[in-house]
Amino acid sequence: MRASTAKEELLDKGLQIDHEQFEQLCKMVIERAEPTRELELTPFRGDGGIDIHAVIDRELFHARLGVQAKQYAIGNTVGARTLRGFKGALSEQQYHIGTVITTSSFTSGAETSADQDFIRLIDGDRLTDIMIESSIGVVTDGESYELDPTFWSAFEKPERTDTIPSLEVPQADNFDVIRTVIRAVDTGSDIKPDIAAYVQKQMDTDTFDPRQADYYGIAAWLLQFLHKEQEIEIDNRTIRRWGLTRLGEEYVTHLDRGNRESADDLLTQQIRDVEIISRVYAQLEADGTLFRHDITEILAAETDLSDSTTRRRARTVGQWLVRLPEITTTGRGSEQQYVLSSTPR
Repeated sequence: MRASTAKEELLDKGLQIDHEQFEQLCKMVIERAEPTRELELTPFRGDGGIDIHAVIDRELFHARLGVQAKQYAIGNTVGARTLRGFKGALSEQQYHIGTVITTSSFTSGAETSADQDFIRLIDGDRLTDIMIESSIGVVTDGESYELDPTFWSAFEKPERTDTIPSLEVPQADNFDVIRTVIRAVDTGSDIKPDIAAYVQKQMDTDTFDPRQADYYGIAAWLLQFLHKEQEIEIDNRTIRRWGLTRLGEEYVTHLDRGNRESADDLLTQQIRDVEIISRVYAQLEADGTLFRHDITEILAAETDLSDSTTRRRARTVGQWLVRLPEITTTGRGSEQQYVLSSTPR
């Protein structure tokens, strides 16, 4: 397709993803277009008007960059009032420079307000220009452009379907390791060889390998603490990168502040929201108790797992269940029993 058509399709894609995914897209665009450090989605839902944080270091200056992402339909322009609120957020949170990115456009009043305080405005037209210039979300062959399906697959979320894909049935059962993997991504160890090395060092083990890093990265994705980033090429191999979601930032912030109770409450909330956990839980509510072989039968009926893997995954699902405070367990093997002992908090 021509560049003009590619720009239209990129804009459509930017409007089809949800708001937090659009913030993730803006983060990816900044990463490719502008060298920064500490690039991250801001933690908590009440972000004070700053959606993305970064630090820009140059030979002659150092600046904190605050970015606001506005996923607006065409015709729903960003006005001067929004710019005034953004200026206040920049000042209050001690940012030196700011950028507003939108899929739409800006009113003349917003442009005047931005010019007065040297705020950069990126409208939908400029955003798609940057994406094409930097090959973000598109691939090119000379003068022809096509959307990059691998890039856009990074925005896939766990699905709510009748049959749960095997990818969405957890294979990682050690929550200390899941926590360490999330911390690895937070520190910039965001591909599986680096994640494996980080876990080995932090947990003093030499048995955690890159394959396990994949399992645990997917587990954190199921919990909505990680999102998929752009893939990169290493030694002629394509490797998926991970990034922290806003929930992931919130989780790490609780841990950094020593607020383990809030971190555990958030983890519990996210476990409940994993589709296979919610379906097994519904059966547990109906029966009051389940055995591991019952969970195996549920997995066989509700997922596309092969017969040879349902028993292994049933054990892991059981480990996730007992992280919920109202569920207790006794016994071992296929006769391990899970009991709903109280009303959830």
